[in-house]
Amino acid sequence: MSKMALAMRSRMHEISDAEFESQLGLSKAEFLEHLDEMAAIEARCIAETGMPAPDFTAHLLDDDGEVSTEMLTLSKLKPMPTGLIFGCYTCPIFRRQTNRIKEMIRRYEQQIQFLFVYVVEAHPTDGWNTPSNKVENIMYRQPQSLSERAAIAQAWRDIFELQNPIVLDWPDNRINEAYSGSPERLYVLDFERVVRFKSEQGPYDDSHLDDWAKALANVS
Repeated sequence: MSKMALAMRSRMHEISDAEFESQLGLSKAEFLEHLDEMAAIEARCIAETGMPAPDFTAHLLDDDGEVSTEMLTLSKLKPMPTGLIFGCYTCPIFRRQTNRIKEMIRRYEQQIQFLFVYVVEAHPTDGWNTPSNKVENIMYRQPQSLSERAAIAQAWRDIFELQNPIVLDWPDNRINEAYSGSPERLYVLDFERVVRFKSEQGPYDDSHLDDWAKALANVS
């Protein structure tokens, strides 16, 4: 489980119920339920350091922001190290970190191929919405189809001017299930698609970007 989430849980008693709900956008009881759900997702994760990365096939987000007819299969990528970046637009921490992720991509893009995996929304309007999303007017319902997921991914890509390929997780969230990628997570795979780095379950502190950078440097 995310150290950031655990830290918030440890400080819950210091904050009144009203203040907690004002800051996070949900009650203490709902937050604890969310932590239980995230722990269950993490327990089902099959992507493990030192093991072959779970293979997947998914649709790409095309240049027009639509679901491409072209499919991408992880095991059929070029035989070179791979950086996997899991995330979604409605995660405020992932948004905050996206520009720094782009900087690292530019630094290593000659030696490493990078792939964004767009997963389930962390804070949709019909779920745990956050005050920061309301302030920034990032208001989306949880997608029920690939085309709905593509539309949100396209809005995110436009804002951050992303150039690397983006694949869309399926409506049943099967890739997220294998990698426990929501709300954000970073992986590094070596030439043989073995997992050499796996960040903690998000949301993670900015220091995990430094850990990812070191892993990228080591694998390249």
